[in-house]
Amino acid sequence: MRSRLVWALAGAGAFLLLFSVGGAAAQARPDVGAAVGVFDQARALCEADGGRDWGVSLCGPMLIADPATRGFVADRDGLETPLERNGAVFQGRLPDAVPIANTAVRWNGRVWTMLIAPLPQEEPARSILLMHEAWHGIQDQIGLAATNADQPQLATEDGRLSLRLELRALSAALAATEPGERRRAVEDALTFRAWRRARFPEAQAAEDAMERHEGLAEYAGRRLSRDEAMIPHLAEHLRKGDRVREYARSFAYYTGPAYGVLLDEASPDWRKTWDRREGLAGMLARAVGVAPSSDDAAFAESGRRHQAETVRAEEAARAREQATRTAALRTGLIDGPVLVAPVSGANFSFDPNRVTPLPPEGSVYGLIRAAAAWGVLEVEKDGLLSTDWSRLSVAYAGTTPTDDGLKGDGWTLTLKPEWRLVPGRRDGDWTIARRP
Repeated sequence: MRSRLVWALAGAGAFLLLFSVGGAAAQARPDVGAAVGVFDQARALCEADGGRDWGVSLCGPMLIADPATRGFVADRDGLETPLERNGAVFQGRLPDAVPIANTAVRWNGRVWTMLIAPLPQEEPARSILLMHEAWHGIQDQIGLAATNADQPQLATEDGRLSLRLELRALSAALAATEPGERRRAVEDALTFRAWRRARFPEAQAAEDAMERHEGLAEYAGRRLSRDEAMIPHLAEHLRKGDRVREYARSFAYYTGPAYGVLLDEASPDWRKTWDRREGLAGMLARAVGVAPSSDDAAFAESGRRHQAETVRAEEAARAREQATRTAALRTGLIDGPVLVAPVSGANFSFDPNRVTPLPPEGSVYGLIRAAAAWGVLEVEKDGLLSTDWSRLSVAYAGTTPTDDGLKGDGWTLTLKPEWRLVPGRRDGDWTIARRP
């Protein structure tokens, strides 16, 4: 579910499972004329593919939503509750329980591609976004259900060092003009990944899962965007990825499309023959006949071609800064008094570029919204989501009551009338429970 900059997921499921419809047609909503242009562009892109890439058409239901007002414009009517018709499109207001994000959402009887207004105007970014999100709408049909997998290894010094070098090698492989040069760069990328996985054995399943989810969505977006300079643009995208501050939720937007495009060259039929359990990097290694080494000597040899010592020095400095930040997060979100919201089965939206792993407790999200049976918790400054996605904690100190909930430092809780705050497990902690 592509972020510009919000990602959404319902628990650990594939879609947001929401079925009620909001009312108030008078609510502000995206511009109808602009929306029609977006719908036409998306239809042209997916019809050009004709279902050839994945065996399924990407031309599904689409809506554009305004996060400020929750008003939306859709390209077709709801199946369970009729929407207000306005010429060739339909309008309404999304319920509060629906996180507004660039995502796929099951609501009102359909699986919609949801887009946040306003959309980017520049190309190819706009076309990539349209096809990225349309792919999320069909991923269940092709055996690639949405997934949730934390990546604590990508917040460590060694994990970041190896990933940044992998991105540099993948960019070099895409930019290479000679087969031998490309093969060597691919082998370097796979060596950096093998070195990381030897140090973090649990990383393979987690990284492969996110690349099958967000990585392939970004690959589909770029492949189907009809960008004539797709490969140079992707190489530049990877160079930008080398400067990212947090990789835990964003890395697959870089590695996924790179491995997909390289597989297109090495094994053009890979999408048709692919065992969905296999990772993209492993499949590329097999396709090009590379058995990457995970030892320090191989890492050092490959690293010399991609300025490893410069990257290592940068990551050492960042690790010192990060240690201070992590200590402060632990003080506020683990050691100090917190509000713990039960969020099993909740609907989430968040910024994947602002996620800091805090193992073993979970990950801290700089921006996250959780909608559950009890109401909505909107966090704009650090919420700790547990590893099993059952609890979202925010610092309780300095809170003030509101008409319908509570407001803290960087967060707002809106409770439904039948719910209330009750003391938590530790002195000073609070949680949410239904009224007797």
